[in-house]
Amino acid sequence: MHDLKRSKKKMYKKQMPAMINSYNEESTVEIEDLERGCKNKTNINNSNNACNCAGNQSTNQNNNNNQKHDCHHDHHDHHEHHDYDEFECVCECKKSNNHCEPCEAESDTCVANPCAGDQCCNGITPTYSSKNASPVAIEAQRIYDAIKFQMFTDATGPNGETLYFDYDVVEIEGRIPVTGLANVTVDEVCMNYSSIEVVPGIPSIEDFQVMEVEDNAPCDTVFEYAVCPEKNATCCARNRGQSVSYKERGLTVIVNNLVLELRCHCGCTKIRAFAYPAVQQMGGQLCRVDSVEFRYNTLAARMCIPSNGRSLTLRQNYQTSLTVDCISKAYISAQDCCGCDCDDCFELTIPSGIDLICCIEETVSILISDQVVVLAVSQGINPRVVDTFANVCSFPSCGQ
Repeated sequence: MHDLKRSKKKMYKKQMPAMINSYNEESTVEIEDLERGCKNKTNINNSNNACNCAGNQSTNQNNNNNQKHDCHHDHHDHHEHHDYDEFECVCECKKSNNHCEPCEAESDTCVANPCAGDQCCNGITPTYSSKNASPVAIEAQRIYDAIKFQMFTDATGPNGETLYFDYDVVEIEGRIPVTGLANVTVDEVCMNYSSIEVVPGIPSIEDFQVMEVEDNAPCDTVFEYAVCPEKNATCCARNRGQSVSYKERGLTVIVNNLVLELRCHCGCTKIRAFAYPAVQQMGGQLCRVDSVEFRYNTLAARMCIPSNGRSLTLRQNYQTSLTVDCISKAYISAQDCCGCDCDDCFELTIPSGIDLICCIEETVSILISDQVVVLAVSQGINPRVVDTFANVCSFPSCGQ
């Protein structure tokens, strides 16, 4: 739009000297050419279709002098005192209501915004076949065994205390009965929190030594331990692994700054409320807390580890998800607020409370460092080229 306006400014500057020099001879033709966007240039007293552009609403005063000032003011009488840069576009009159249509840009060239498309993508899918593959020796961590735990538990206070919720009604769209209790249906519960912290329990594998590896994992939900098992001669002679007992005690998940948003309705009235986690103090008064905890029972399962006594890595990877159990009944009632008609004067009550649940999925893997031979494509992966400088720079395969 700005390029279009600058173009029209230049057009007026270019045409203006020619119009001024030839005004005495061809004033009528030049002005009508410049003001071709306005039609029916008649006196405002003689026609209802007179063109009066925005910014120059002419009045009935001096009609004989103003009848030529339809769109661009008095170009011929005051050209020495006007800055013609202000006339950015030619107005077109609309006869129905005697005003000018806004200027519109016309372009045949349009491009799509690259960031407005789908945000999903596909990873690299290499082409593989036995014809273009060859054996390659590598050293890597190999997965020897893996198990997965799936469980859930209810929320508690910071020290394992019973958890309650303190409710605040923040928005009501419609009418609520001013007396008695009104039934409320909770439609949605939205989770708002600042962080979810996974505190892993203390893992153990039989009587073997398990040592935590410091600064080993890039994510807050991944934990690794070094394990030094003993050799099992019987299983090793049979070229098999040994079965051991894996246990984890004390797994805890902490959710910080949790607030639940309850989206409800009472008939046709929409209600929105906040539920803050709290614990009960002496006298039954609720005290809000900054975090809630989810404490899990001991996890136990059998796992297979190498029987030759070689060291291994124990990896724990966690995935968490917050949800709530069924909220069957809720009520809203009006409170005495000294005649104030506001949302704070209503109280939301959920007799059975809210059962906040954290579902957790833990994958426990036994990793061993091994030298293995794999089938691989010698050319490797072909990454997508982002820059086109390869047309100028050459990168030989031999490094010369």
